Amino acid sequence: MENIWTINDDLAERNRFKEFNKKHPREYAACFANLDHVVELLNRGGGAGTFQVGFFRSEGENVYRIGQTGVKHAVETRLYVYVYTQGHTVYVLTIGDKTQQADDIRRCKAIARDLVRRREHEKEKGIHERSHAGG
Repeated sequence: MENIWTINDDLAERNRFKEFNKKHPREYAACFANLDHVVELLNRGGGAGTFQVGFFRSEGENVYRIGQTGVKHAVETRLYVYVYTQGHTVYVLTIGDKTQQADDIRRCKAIARDLVRRREHEKEKGIHERSHAGG
């Protein structure tokens, strides 16, 4: 069975998305269209590092930024996502422009590290519970 990649917005900073969409709807739409394209590429096989498109760049720790394309006179926009390889899930984190970039990347990496810690804890807890279930 092939793993299908999904998009998850449980960790998204909803207020940021709402405000950004209100101010820059064309850039917002373009970033999400590019996110769909990234998921298509992931579903063809391999991981995030196996393909290159100009609007998809690594920020480290499996946090990526997706830029807008095809928007004339655009505000340079970054949609930040975390690519969770084991779960075949792309977590949408936040959106912003170039002026907020350093702070956005720092926050997104912290969110990603927290998610990884929680997943590892859940896995350990599951193993621990299973080992005592038969006893």
